[in-house]
Amino acid sequence: MQQPAAYVLSDRQVDVETPEHVLVGYELADLGSRFTAVLIDWLLLGLILVGLLALALVGAAAGLGSVISGNVALALFLLTWFLASSGYFVFYEGFRDGQTPGKKIMRIRVVQDGGYPVSFRAAAVRYLLRVIDVQPLPSWGVAALSMMLHPRTKRLGDLAAGTVVVRDRTGQPIPEERAADPGAASLGRPLLSDPEFAALSMYGQRRASLDFAVRAQLAGTLMQRLGGRFEGDPRRGMMTADAFLGTVHAEEAARRDASGAGGRAGSPQATALFRRQKPVWDEYDRMLAEARGRGLPAMGERRVSRFAALYRQVAADLARARTYGGSPELLFTLERAVGAGHNLLYTAPAGGWRGFRHWITGGFPALVRLRWKPILAASVLLYLPALLTFAAVRNDPAAGRRMLPAVLMQRAEEAEERQAQGKGYVTSDEAPAPLMSVMLVWNNVMVSFRAFAGGILAGLGTALVLIYNGVQLGAVAAVFANYGANLQLWSFVLGHGAIELTAICIAGGAGLWLGSAILLPGRVTRGEALVTRGREAVSLIGGVAVMLAVAAAIEGFISPSDLPREVKLSLAALFALALVLYLAFAGRDEPARRAAAAAALR
Repeated sequence: MQQPAAYVLSDRQVDVETPEHVLVGYELADLGSRFTAVLIDWLLLGLILVGLLALALVGAAAGLGSVISGNVALALFLLTWFLASSGYFVFYEGFRDGQTPGKKIMRIRVVQDGGYPVSFRAAAVRYLLRVIDVQPLPSWGVAALSMMLHPRTKRLGDLAAGTVVVRDRTGQPIPEERAADPGAASLGRPLLSDPEFAALSMYGQRRASLDFAVRAQLAGTLMQRLGGRFEGDPRRGMMTADAFLGTVHAEEAARRDASGAGGRAGSPQATALFRRQKPVWDEYDRMLAEARGRGLPAMGERRVSRFAALYRQVAADLARARTYGGSPELLFTLERAVGAGHNLLYTAPAGGWRGFRHWITGGFPALVRLRWKPILAASVLLYLPALLTFAAVRNDPAAGRRMLPAVLMQRAEEAEERQAQGKGYVTSDEAPAPLMSVMLVWNNVMVSFRAFAGGILAGLGTALVLIYNGVQLGAVAAVFANYGANLQLWSFVLGHGAIELTAICIAGGAGLWLGSAILLPGRVTRGEALVTRGREAVSLIGGVAVMLAVAAAIEGFISPSDLPREVKLSLAALFALALVLYLAFAGRDEPARRAAAAAALR
């Protein structure tokens, strides 16, 4: 698909060239509108949270606790809130034409740099990088600084996603429509230029408050300037200059009102275009409303074909109106119509469940192999600090107490006693499976999201997240080793740990790949590299989310279970082998390799 070019025409305006080589103008949204939209969205999320709490209280009052245990109910509540808060912005921006409810109220929307509707992946990138943009929490200081410095008011999420936030423009009266009215034609076209009419209007507004002498002097001066416009008017010799100018001002204002020339009147050619093409534009508007309401697939092939033909005709009319010198209002109305049709017709088709299944079974592991270098670098940043910290804490046991929270130290100190009682690191009684699984998904997804988002800081944020978690991992392992509780720890950790830690390394690799666009963009600009690699990186994050869900299920239901230690370790080996086979051999077919290689181009 041909990507349209975009041109910044002024501080607040950006024009996009569609594949039909027609410019469609967008007004950039300002900081105030964007931050107000965010506040509205967070208010709505707060209302959703209150609604969930109210629903939970109603359920408890209705006696649902006898059917669903408290832990299961809490797990469902947390899972629902996690999905709602995480998916709110991605869902609305990715599937509602770039508008969250807050943006809709503020009449702004997100579009791709080329004017296309924002894609699901771009919406995901924007959301994931909020963790950086919102800093220092919750001031959005990073986002505000970025938007003030960038010529197109972009925050970091927009830079990586290749998006821009624009203002929805509302319709205005079209001068050509009034000029095409036979009744308006009798008044004639305006006689004065815009500067001349502005000077006359200023005089007309002030004349009643001026002294007679001052008014006469100003009227004489203005008559000298405008005298050439009314040489043949017989009223000049019958009226004073002041009275004549008052009459002329009223007549000129009426002409401009009839022709719509409050700013700039349309040309006769533009008026003729309007009169000739108005039925076509009306039909297009009706089909546009239908396409927005029902969606293109529901319209059927025949009507979609007609809609596309009308779109091309209206786009050509927009180009003609520009050539004919149409009024700003006419150009604006046609731009809005063409832009809306462009956004509908050039939306990338959704892959649906089948596309997602093909991606997970083949495309994702193929992309992991394709980007093995940044993933390997992320693995080093995680495991090398873990090994160094493990050695340091083994050599100095007191260091572990300084590094770890009291609850972990207590768990290590009680390891021998728990082992004698036949208890593992955590039992299902201490951590109910549904609740623990949801909590772990939440925690691990947040770690992975931060590892990815940190890549926008030239990879430094990713490195810090990985090193910190590596240090924590090494410290925990060393403390349990110091207390002789290796098997108790690892029989709990290894079952899910292989999948979980690999997922975090892949997320870190995605962050480093994103950051490499800033340091090593190659033969393209940094902005282009950031968008391209951001698309690949967020595709990796999609696979990471699935891996973490699987790991959380294991960690919630198998790791804390009462299964014998030997069975847990055997299952851990089986899970690790399955992971290696999946990442190494899945998606080896040619279509999967092509899909992975072209991931950034879709």
